[in-house]
Amino acid sequence: MEFDTILDGILDIAEKQIAEIKQQTDQRIKDIETSYKKEAEQIRANLEQEGRVRLNREAALIKQQAEMQYLQNVSDARQKLIQKTLNEVKSKLKVVRSSSKEYKSLLISLADEAIEDLLPSLGKEKVIVLSFDPADRELVKGYKGDAAIELQFKYDLDCWGGCDASSIDGKVCVYNTLNDRFERAQSILQQELSLFFDEKTTQGT
Repeated sequence: MEFDTILDGILDIAEKQIAEIKQQTDQRIKDIETSYKKEAEQIRANLEQEGRVRLNREAALIKQQAEMQYLQNVSDARQKLIQKTLNEVKSKLKVVRSSSKEYKSLLISLADEAIEDLLPSLGKEKVIVLSFDPADRELVKGYKGDAAIELQFKYDLDCWGGCDASSIDGKVCVYNTLNDRFERAQSILQQELSLFFDEKTTQGT
């Protein structure tokens, strides 16, 4: 009888231990499942965040590229307009001689200007050589300039108009043809036109 009692006690203890082990195992399984779910959710959240960051980065890059392309297009268009304007100025200067009355007045002014610019560099020598295009020979007939200066005339230029003035030895020269004036003015014209088109572009946006 005692043996049966002892055996029943052992079995009862074993069953309790088995129940505890099962309970602990179930709890451990639940903990593991919960941990996995949390890790899975964290991984998914991280992936979503990485995806958003990547998309935002790509969107910012696309926007930056679009802005750069826009600025490049504006710059190219502006440069074309500037060059077109300069070409128009150049074309008009090339044919300014065709208006003989107005051109003669301009030619005399350019000659006066060249002499005035050269005078301080002459020293005691009071002879100035004026060089013109052969097409201007008739227009400068009788031109006297400064009465205190002796003028010599040459017709050896190939230009749109205007003249050069030099000392008798050719060491000092003032280049005052329309070609030279246009070349000197180009950089200034480009700057002014660039500012002008910048203002127009800003007003249009």
